[in-house]
Amino acid sequence: MAVLEGHMTKLEAVNDILWSIGELPVQSLSSGLGDAEIAEAVLDRISRQIQLQGWQVNTKRGVTLTINASSQFALPINILRVDTANRSAALQTSTPRNSAHINAHMTRSQDDTKWLMYDGDNNSETWSSLTSMTVDYVQYLEFANLTPALQVYIWTAAAHRFQQGAMGSRVLTEYTKEDVFVAEAQAVQEDSMNEDLNIIRDNHHVNSVAGRYNPNYGT
Repeated sequence: MAVLEGHMTKLEAVNDILWSIGELPVQSLSSGLGDAEIAEAVLDRISRQIQLQGWQVNTKRGVTLTINASSQFALPINILRVDTANRSAALQTSTPRNSAHINAHMTRSQDDTKWLMYDGDNNSETWSSLTSMTVDYVQYLEFANLTPALQVYIWTAAAHRFQQGAMGSRVLTEYTKEDVFVAEAQAVQEDSMNEDLNIIRDNHHVNSVAGRYNPNYGT
């Protein structure tokens, strides 16, 4: 399987998955062909699985949630995971850690209409002591909105899974497994470069020591 350049459409990804087992491409995602529908379903499943890991492109940090009229912290519908967090991960000194200490997790509302932040200390989906909360969350994005490196990783992993189910060939399994490893390495490398982590600035304890006697530190 060739590593493609540029952004891919979901149709292109499905056709590449079909190509991996020698199937002809389809003209649209609504072709009605069984193999194409299965390929799309596998692509969606693998995309969700890989995005769940959390990448720069689908991670939002320091987002402020505001309590609603029902005393709940509602979440966007495409959230995969969420965690309470500092308002800013960088340049932390002795400032209180904002929402990071709050015992909360994502849950489905009792009326099954939305996702909420659940109060773990009081076992409740409503909150009485807070009006806002800072969180980091990982969201599910449509295939077309992912970076090229992630697109390649996802369709390659999906092709590997699809081939296992459709063909079950040991030779093809080993061949596509190698492609998955290469694509994963490229995606991880791109993500690490985009993260721009700094051992001093992004570590609370190191940052505190480095800036303790330097009034100009961090300016």
